[in-house]
Amino acid sequence: MSLFIFMFSETNFYAKLPGKINALSGSCVQIPCTFDAPENKLKDTENIFGCWMKKNHAFLSPDSLVVFNGTSKIIKGFNYIEILGNLSQLECTTVFYDVMNNHTDNYYFRVEIIRVNWMYTYTSPIYISVSNVPELPVLTPTDLQEVMEEGTVNLSCSAEAPCPKQPPTISWSYIPESAHITRKLQEKPDKTQSVFSYMTFKASYKDHRKNISCTATYPRNTSDVSSAETTMMLRVLFSPKETRIIIDPSDSISVGTNVTLTCKSEASPNEINYTWYKRGQEKELDFGEQLTFNVNRRSGGWYFCTAKNMHGNQTSEEIQLIVAGEINLDVPLLYSGSTETPCIIFLFQSQEKHVQVNSVYANSAFVMAEELETPKDENDMIHYGEIDFSTLQTKSTTEKISGEETIYAEVCGSGKN
Repeated sequence: MSLFIFMFSETNFYAKLPGKINALSGSCVQIPCTFDAPENKLKDTENIFGCWMKKNHAFLSPDSLVVFNGTSKIIKGFNYIEILGNLSQLECTTVFYDVMNNHTDNYYFRVEIIRVNWMYTYTSPIYISVSNVPELPVLTPTDLQEVMEEGTVNLSCSAEAPCPKQPPTISWSYIPESAHITRKLQEKPDKTQSVFSYMTFKASYKDHRKNISCTATYPRNTSDVSSAETTMMLRVLFSPKETRIIIDPSDSISVGTNVTLTCKSEASPNEINYTWYKRGQEKELDFGEQLTFNVNRRSGGWYFCTAKNMHGNQTSEEIQLIVAGEINLDVPLLYSGSTETPCIIFLFQSQEKHVQVNSVYANSAFVMAEELETPKDENDMIHYGEIDFSTLQTKSTTEKISGEETIYAEVCGSGKN
């Protein structure tokens, strides 16, 4: 009877435990634990034993269940329980193996020092909550603000490791090209542990609106594994990229056809201002995402656009609009002939307007298109002329003539300098 009174009159001792710990069914749970005891009772270090009780801290209470008794080496309700801590050093960290859902409850630690007859049950419990589903990993920052392109992004994913002997593995669903990833098992202030995975990378415009998920996968002593996932969306601010032009219709375009040029670009924010240009013209053609016009003979040429937002601008590649029946005179249509007699071929086409024609003098004899042999059929508007330069000294001048546009001509030489 006196022993019973002694056990409950000493209330100034404590056991330091987490208030609650979440465990996964089919796995283990490690409970960090330290305790206090009278120094004079700890001299007999070989006879210190630990016990764990479920539901009630009162050792003699009918509803109190001793699940582990270190003195008698009895385990009840569990496959195995192991005290890892050195009790003589006031350490009582314990692992409960193969926990199941029915193990959810309050647990109390008890010390028994047999030779000095000192036994004490600590009143501060730990609540073990066992679930079939693991906790979600924590992805930080939880609400990543918009980041500028080329800015550094630091992400951290942590997952609880209630069983450090079987820690979870963390994987990332999207890993940017520049990413650097490190992992480590880290102890928290309450002495429980978590697995951390850190990912650092430079933001690219290709990362914009990408979902980044970290997944924690837990091994269990069951036929399957359990995983939990947390996702966030990455938002990157950047100037226009991949600026390009789309022509509609994309096939043959003839005079009188309505054509639409559309300028496309990727940017964030996507409030984009578009400007249209044509090669050879200093002023802008128009503003806006689309440029629509009715095609005439002057519509052919090279077009380009610029896209601009608050972070910068980009110019598209030039795209050529070819009007059906129009000849591209930017390059010679044909080069032929042997080394003895090289030829350059041009074309002429009738047109009722004044054009500027590069004419040729041969030994001071001016040769005009009118002097060349022309077809008798008035509907045949093609003219052909041939000049032999093999023995002639040449020079060029410019004359204005009416009604002719160069479409085809052939210039031949002997190959001599």
